[in-house]
Amino acid sequence: MVNVTIELFAPLFLSIDRVGPFQQRMEVFDFTDANNEPCNVYLMVSKNGRGKTTVMELMAAMMGMLGKFESSGVGIEDLDRSLGRAQWDIKVTLNTSGHQETVILSLLAGWMGEDTALKFWSPEELQTHGATAWHRFGFVRTTKGGLYNMVGRNNHWVQEFNALIDSSRGERLASFDGDALTYPTLIYFSAYRNIVRLDTTERAIVAPRDWNYQPVHVFDIEGQDWRSSLDNLLVWLKWLDDGRFEDAVQAINERVFKVGAPQLDSGKFLKGVRKEPPEAVVVSGEQEHRLDKLSSGEKSLVQLYLRLGAHMTRNTIVLVDEPEVHLHRNLQYETLFELFRLAKKNYPHVSVFMATHSERLMKAFALDQAEENLVKGVYIIETAEEEAKAEAIAASAHKQSVV
Repeated sequence: MVNVTIELFAPLFLSIDRVGPFQQRMEVFDFTDANNEPCNVYLMVSKNGRGKTTVMELMAAMMGMLGKFESSGVGIEDLDRSLGRAQWDIKVTLNTSGHQETVILSLLAGWMGEDTALKFWSPEELQTHGATAWHRFGFVRTTKGGLYNMVGRNNHWVQEFNALIDSSRGERLASFDGDALTYPTLIYFSAYRNIVRLDTTERAIVAPRDWNYQPVHVFDIEGQDWRSSLDNLLVWLKWLDDGRFEDAVQAINERVFKVGAPQLDSGKFLKGVRKEPPEAVVVSGEQEHRLDKLSSGEKSLVQLYLRLGAHMTRNTIVLVDEPEVHLHRNLQYETLFELFRLAKKNYPHVSVFMATHSERLMKAFALDQAEENLVKGVYIIETAEEEAKAEAIAASAHKQSVV
């Protein structure tokens, strides 16, 4: 029996053309450092409306192609109905029954015309990244509004890798906050993170929606239905009785409520779940209340850490849009450093991508400060006009200094 382990699944580049705000030129995001190593913490910075969210939504949509053999669209309008196109280059290392191989996998989507890629990999570029082969997979259109064609249909490596992902959907994860499963997954948290009250009285002990391994998980507003709620997740973990519930409660109490931390303890803690109605219980002082009664910042963090712990595999790409939203300055820093710790602990298998317009967060990111097991990257998204203006100012300053 062939045993396949995915040793690495790390983003390298993302090329975007005619998608969302990226209409003037092809935008290429370089997710590597000066030594061509994949970044495991990456910050995208721009004003509102420049495309930070578009990038994250695009990555999630393209990751969702894995494990599929046909498609009618990826869920991005500019890719599905217009002339938008994208290519995401990922470094993949497989260990097949003791034989290790590193390749570049390019995910493709959108209108390609007669092209077969936006970035072509030469043997020299492959060698730079320690890869021996380049493989392409995705769903593209050759005519505007036409049907999707599968790229890689005749590629044996692509077919084997795709079949591996497809056959692994729903496979059981055995632990909280990290797992032995090596299949790649992407977990995307939108900027609209909230927990709303569950109005339904139809609550049963049932597996959460998209439980266990999936290539993509997207989270925004929690509690809109029972199976997708955090209450259901905690009730389910309690029912499983395999240690993950206790780990989840500990993670929330330590990371969100700072239980036991001198001068940081909020005085609140996640007590557990009650039987009737089945839901999570938070204690504040002598009062008990539901998750939706927490502050906006607390709800955002509870969702972040519970979902990460429940759905991470060994190879996880984490996308967090505006990690600072609704958070006090101290909690903004603490959240950033907690995500750093996550990347450090799981180096080089977990990559954390954040999008912000906060100058404070950018300074705290400290791009020029080297830290063990952190490979940092920053991309400032500017329009062509803004970039030209910045270059002109820099050139003028250089000229004056020379004179």
